[in-house]
Amino acid sequence: MNIFRYDDYSLEHSLKQVHVLKRVMFRKKEVKHGRGKKAFVKREYVYNQDGDEEIRNKILNSIKHYETKLETISKKNNK
Repeated sequence: MNIFRYDDYSLEHSLKQVHVLKRVMFRKKEVKHGRGKKAFVKREYVYNQDGDEEIRNKILNSIKHYETKLETISKKNNK
Protein backbone atom coordinates (compact mmCIF):
# COMPACT_ATOMS: atom_id res chain seq x y z
CA MET A 1 0.00 0.00 0.00
CA ASN A 2 1.44 3.34 -1.03
CA ILE A 3 1.15 6.53 0.90
CA PHE A 4 0.95 8.82 -2.15
CA ARG A 5 -1.59 8.20 -4.89
CA TYR A 6 -1.54 11.54 -6.66
CA ASP A 7 -1.34 11.64 -10.43
CA ASP A 8 0.42 15.02 -10.31
CA TYR A 9 3.50 13.56 -8.59
CA SER A 10 6.18 11.88 -10.63
CA LEU A 11 7.82 8.75 -9.25
CA GLU A 12 10.96 10.69 -8.36
CA HIS A 13 9.00 13.33 -6.48
CA SER A 14 6.94 10.70 -4.64
CA LEU A 15 10.12 8.88 -3.60
CA LYS A 16 11.60 12.15 -2.38
CA GLN A 17 8.47 12.89 -0.32
CA VAL A 18 8.48 9.42 1.23
CA HIS A 19 12.13 9.91 2.23
CA VAL A 20 11.13 13.16 3.95
CA LEU A 21 8.39 11.28 5.83
CA LYS A 22 10.90 8.61 6.78
CA ARG A 23 13.28 11.22 8.19
CA VAL A 24 10.45 12.64 10.32
CA MET A 25 8.89 9.37 11.53
CA PHE A 26 12.19 7.66 12.36
CA ARG A 27 13.55 10.58 14.40
CA LYS A 28 14.59 9.58 17.93
CA LYS A 29 15.10 11.45 21.16
CA GLU A 30 16.90 10.56 24.37
CA VAL A 31 14.59 9.81 27.30
CA LYS A 32 15.91 9.43 30.81
CA HIS A 33 14.49 6.51 32.81
CA GLY A 34 14.92 6.17 36.56
CA ARG A 35 16.50 8.43 39.14
CA GLY A 36 19.89 8.83 40.71
CA LYS A 37 22.83 6.53 39.98
CA LYS A 38 20.66 3.85 38.40
CA ALA A 39 19.19 6.20 35.82
CA PHE A 40 19.80 5.37 32.19
CA VAL A 41 19.10 7.09 28.90
CA LYS A 42 17.14 5.28 26.21
CA ARG A 43 16.59 6.45 22.63
CA GLU A 44 12.90 6.37 21.69
CA TYR A 45 10.97 7.50 18.64
CA VAL A 46 9.61 11.03 18.87
CA TYR A 47 6.34 9.84 17.33
CA ASN A 48 5.48 6.69 19.23
CA GLN A 49 1.69 6.38 19.32
CA ASP A 50 -0.36 3.22 18.71
CA GLY A 51 -0.54 3.41 14.91
CA ASP A 52 2.91 4.86 14.28
CA GLU A 53 4.64 1.49 13.86
CA GLU A 54 2.18 0.65 11.08
CA ILE A 55 2.94 3.99 9.43
CA ARG A 56 6.69 3.28 9.60
CA ASN A 57 6.12 -0.05 7.87
CA LYS A 58 4.02 1.66 5.18
CA ILE A 59 6.77 4.21 4.62
CA LEU A 60 9.39 1.48 4.17
CA ASN A 61 7.11 -0.46 1.83
CA SER A 62 6.45 2.69 -0.20
CA ILE A 63 10.17 3.35 -0.55
CA LYS A 64 10.71 -0.20 -1.82
CA HIS A 65 7.77 0.16 -4.20
CA TYR A 66 8.92 3.42 -5.76
CA GLU A 67 12.55 2.27 -6.05
CA THR A 68 11.56 -0.93 -7.86
CA LYS A 69 9.16 1.00 -10.08
CA LEU A 70 11.91 3.46 -11.01
CA GLU A 71 14.28 0.55 -11.75
CA THR A 72 11.79 -1.18 -14.03
CA ILE A 73 11.06 2.06 -15.90
CA SER A 74 14.76 2.80 -16.37
CA LYS A 75 15.36 -0.77 -17.61
CA LYS A 76 12.43 -0.47 -19.99
CA ASN A 77 13.77 2.83 -21.37
CA ASN A 78 17.27 1.44 -21.86
CA LYS A 79 16.11 -1.37 -24.16
